[in-house]
Amino acid sequence: MNEQGRKEQYSDEIDLYELLLVLKKRFKIIVAISFIGFLIGGLVAFLSPNIYQARAVLWVDSLIDPSLIERFKTIDNRTSFIIPLGQTKSPEVNNLSLSILNSLAFKKKVLDRLIKQYGEKEDILNLTKSINKGKGDVVFKAEIDKKTGSINLISEQRDKKFAENILSYAIDEFEKEIDNTSQIYSKAISPKKENIKNSKNFVLSVIEQPTSLESPVKPKRKLIITVAGISALFLAIFLAFVAEWWINVRARRKN
Repeated sequence: MNEQGRKEQYSDEIDLYELLLVLKKRFKIIVAISFIGFLIGGLVAFLSPNIYQARAVLWVDSLIDPSLIERFKTIDNRTSFIIPLGQTKSPEVNNLSLSILNSLAFKKKVLDRLIKQYGEKEDILNLTKSINKGKGDVVFKAEIDKKTGSINLISEQRDKKFAENILSYAIDEFEKEIDNTSQIYSKAISPKKENIKNSKNFVLSVIEQPTSLESPVKPKRKLIITVAGISALFLAIFLAFVAEWWINVRARRKN
């Protein structure tokens, strides 16, 4: 048993040595393929356009007494409502705000505003195609800040000003949606029609106006080059062993 174990160990050592010999024999090919991988990664990284991120922060306050809200919910569960996070712990509040901001119909309204200002330029046509495919996040996305409960709007575009304008129009349209919701509440709560027209049950506060970061957020050039180089290195090593195996197979066949 001990002798057999030594033979197996010796065999393993020889196999490892042979692997190192293969790497040494194919060293130039491995280096060449790895270099090509780095080169391709560099070309992709530096030829990709810069993408800038614009951000805005919103907050919605409710001027309606919570008891009236609960009563209204029992009257008509089909009606949409927006309640700020600070006045309730119910997740449906923020979910509804996000459903409005992230809906395709809402983003189409924002695009209509953009078309009026910029015309049918390439960037807008690309955004329209994305929305038609159900990819609304390419226009902008809304998410809730878990720490503060505020609504963060984020848009990533090739042009800083274009990204900021997208968020500005989104805020304008969102304020209109809030006003419409106020009208719906007033009709259900107020018995006097004259109080409905100018009612303001919800208030939108823009905590941070749309601003863009100075540096692009994409592409991550260092990461792209590193991943491309490492992937090419592993591919080169794999191909080196495959080539060596194929040469050995052909040699055996000739013999």
